[in-house]
Amino acid sequence: MATNVPKFASFRPKPKAAPEPPKEPQHEKVGQSSKEKSTAPHSPTRKGGEQDAPANKAYFRDRRGDLDIVRYGTLNRYDIPSYRRFGHGRVLGISTDQRIDRELSTEKAIYIIPAQGKRQKRLLTDKHASRSNERALKLVNINTDNDKLQQDFIFLSTKSKRKRSDTDDEDEAMPQTDYRNTQGPKSGEPIDPDTRYESDADVTIDVEVTRKNTSLVRQTREHPEDISGWIALIAHQEAMLKLERPSAELTDSDRAHLADIRISTYEEALKKIGKDYDGRLMLYTGLMKEAERAWDGAKLANKWKELLEKYPRSVNLWMMYLDYVQSKFTSYKYEDCRAIFLTCIGALSALGHDVSPSTILHILLRFTSMTHEAGYQELALAVWQALLEYHLMSPEGNVSTESFESFWDSEVPRIGEPGARGWKHHSLSDDAIPTDVSPLQEKDPSVSFFEDFTKRETDATAKLRFPGRASDNVAEDDAFHTIFFDDLKPYLEAVPKGTPAALLIDAFLCFCGLPPLAISSIERGWWSDPFLQRHWQPSSPSAEETTQFTQTLRRFMACPANSFRMTTELLFQQDFSLDGMNFSPDFIRRFFNLLISESMGGGDMAGEYLLAFERQHFSKEAFKTAKRLLKGQPMHSRLYNAYGLVEASLGNSAKADQVFHTVLFMQHGSTASLTSETLELFSSWVWQALYRGEQQEAFARTTLTEVSERALLDQDHTRAVQSSALFALLAYLSNNCTARHALEVHHNLSAWFASHKLLNSPSAELHAQEIARFLTHHITHASIVKPSLIRTTLEPLISRFPNNTILLSLYAANEARFSIDDRVRGIMHQNALHSSEERSIAGWAFAIHYEILKGEISGSTSHSIRALYKRATDSTGAHCPALWKAYVHFELAQLDKERARRPSLTSHHMKKKSKWEHRVEEAEQRVKDAFYAGLRNLPWCKEYIMLVFTDAKDVFGDEEKWKVSRVLLEKELRIYVDLDDEDAWKVAEKEGWVGK
Repeated sequence: MATNVPKFASFRPKPKAAPEPPKEPQHEKVGQSSKEKSTAPHSPTRKGGEQDAPANKAYFRDRRGDLDIVRYGTLNRYDIPSYRRFGHGRVLGISTDQRIDRELSTEKAIYIIPAQGKRQKRLLTDKHASRSNERALKLVNINTDNDKLQQDFIFLSTKSKRKRSDTDDEDEAMPQTDYRNTQGPKSGEPIDPDTRYESDADVTIDVEVTRKNTSLVRQTREHPEDISGWIALIAHQEAMLKLERPSAELTDSDRAHLADIRISTYEEALKKIGKDYDGRLMLYTGLMKEAERAWDGAKLANKWKELLEKYPRSVNLWMMYLDYVQSKFTSYKYEDCRAIFLTCIGALSALGHDVSPSTILHILLRFTSMTHEAGYQELALAVWQALLEYHLMSPEGNVSTESFESFWDSEVPRIGEPGARGWKHHSLSDDAIPTDVSPLQEKDPSVSFFEDFTKRETDATAKLRFPGRASDNVAEDDAFHTIFFDDLKPYLEAVPKGTPAALLIDAFLCFCGLPPLAISSIERGWWSDPFLQRHWQPSSPSAEETTQFTQTLRRFMACPANSFRMTTELLFQQDFSLDGMNFSPDFIRRFFNLLISESMGGGDMAGEYLLAFERQHFSKEAFKTAKRLLKGQPMHSRLYNAYGLVEASLGNSAKADQVFHTVLFMQHGSTASLTSETLELFSSWVWQALYRGEQQEAFARTTLTEVSERALLDQDHTRAVQSSALFALLAYLSNNCTARHALEVHHNLSAWFASHKLLNSPSAELHAQEIARFLTHHITHASIVKPSLIRTTLEPLISRFPNNTILLSLYAANEARFSIDDRVRGIMHQNALHSSEERSIAGWAFAIHYEILKGEISGSTSHSIRALYKRATDSTGAHCPALWKAYVHFELAQLDKERARRPSLTSHHMKKKSKWEHRVEEAEQRVKDAFYAGLRNLPWCKEYIMLVFTDAKDVFGDEEKWKVSRVLLEKELRIYVDLDDEDAWKVAEKEGWVGK
């Protein structure tokens, strides 16, 4: 212990004077002078041996060395002088154009690189620095097989220069690394000697991308008139841009840069393509899509005016122009947008038969939907009432707009309203029936300004849903409430005469937000239009995790936006929600009853829809309605099928079985008499028996085979799908429920569709749904089912129909049983979410729905759900009101969760905000960010803007609400409560919302 006590030179007695030594030559070692200064006070760990050196010698020999090296394994840090770096990586003694490489240098080696290179990225602050430019390396295991192979080899040559031992070979084979080397590693060698280069997948992909770009450029130069080559080159530019990006997702600046590249390519193609009308139109269509990101408003508006004058017959250009006008926040005003819609309708209607009725109805749907969402709900509904009365309820003989004007201005009940009989039965003696509207809410001075505004506005919106009459006692001073004939005249003759009734009814159902009719022969593009998606049912994770496949499938099927081919059975599974339009079920019921009473074309489809609707909203009266319909139309198999499904849904399986059996055996004659309606009825009969666990076989397989072949020859694809599905089901039941036999039958029909280039047709999608229906039954009834069977069967179908929610739901339910690999996300990104040209929003809706249902245990968090919302609103769903509403409500739900996590013990005297308060503020800011982003994309949607005053009223302050209310006025949206009067401005000045 005594040796550890430090000895200080100041406490020792001075040594006695020694006799002067004789002068002898002394050879001092380099650096010894520092050792002689034994009295240096800066070293606190001086050892006793140093102080005990003979004082009469100029030097001494230290045989013990520095004990700190033995004790600590390194030099004493206190003996090392302090230093700091200087020169920005340059090294003293070498050229100034060389500096230290921070990335390659380590504690044992320093690498020198030229200083003129590009400035190095900072690893922790630069967002692109994480992407390494080095090739992938992998560890190399010692290969001992070569040594075993050499054991039997005898070296016979005697011309070796010298003999070396094994140790010499090993030493020379593995040279020592010189860590003092400042030349840096060789370019062809890896840094770590225990690694070697592996083939880099990214490099391979990059080479393929650049090679394809070169090939496409060569093709456009050699064949400039080939439009397909230009389109492929333009589409490939996104892959070229991603070569330098660390992430597959493009930022806003990246998209703008990509738009500039594509615009220049489009312009070059237009110069070289020649006078090909269709080719130039296709190029202009793509050019305007990119121009919306790159050009300013004035240049874009002038270009649109030029193109529409040059191509007035192009439906695609008109639809794109309507999208642009309706969604441009800076220039949108309701009256201007309405005028452009009228111009478009007039221009396309003048073309006559060159434009299909479904196209005109699609544009009318867009207009009435925009009008309704802008607050002019009376006008929107009046347009559809007038169209339905004019085209479906017209009297026999010569029909003129003058006679319809007298009908409308007489203010008698119109279609859907109580007491309505239709224009056909109108007479001049009919009296107008006053509408029964409750008085509107009066102003309440006891509440705040915006609370009073919200109550009165929502009350008026709910009560004034239907077009007003001049005789109404409510809102008589409101100029927009009463709708006259002159307001409707421009739209009446826009729809061509002779338009199928089913098409008109289907368009009106889309306007109401209801499911479509069960018809597969008509292609209706409006069901996939994002602008027409106004309301979604909220998705919520299940409170209990279930292992039952049917329950899991039912959860995934509850997607807020469905996309599939409607069939009669699927129609009876819908909920027929009217929340989006705030209509009463009685209005829809009266509408269908009036259509059926007139025995118009498509009455059986209308009756089928009415029964499905009443089963949901009027379940006790559906039986009576079915009896009444069958009494009036006793020969319609479609109505009998609907009646049987009503009985089955009410639990009367025996009665349903009797209905199916009776109707089937009423059919006489050859197999040619088996119509599509009869086959659908037979399918319902068989499936209802299977649902009860009764495996019955009805028709002989040969009969169904003959029906299928005859249907294909007659080009009746719907009947072919139905008969093939039944044939596959019977093959399955007669072969011990082996799925292979049924799938072979389905594969044969798919091969026929492929050979006739119909793999993506509506009938092929209907066939895919029948396969999914069979697989669902097989999973729920078979003892053992391999997930790979379901997966391999569904994946090709999903690749062809990426937005079909029936296929996606079954795939997700199958993977939920064995969720080792997240294949659902993978297949969604490969198909439904991959194509930027896809217009449907159903794929994004299902991806969000699936992410919400997964839960945090399976890897889903609020961040992953939020990321999907952002990606969806940046692409297809940018102008989808339902998607933006769901996004804001999601952020509001996250805010409520943060508020509920408030700590129980909080100090009110702390000046600094707690972590919980910061989290709440961040959640509130996310709500605001989501709302304002949606506002910029939905300038016409009043219901979305009203979220500030209703669901999100606690997030926004009064000053923010005042600014949002100015947007309502600026965009000319309809509000029932005056926000621009003198009293409103006085309140704003008093509260300090505006300058006095």
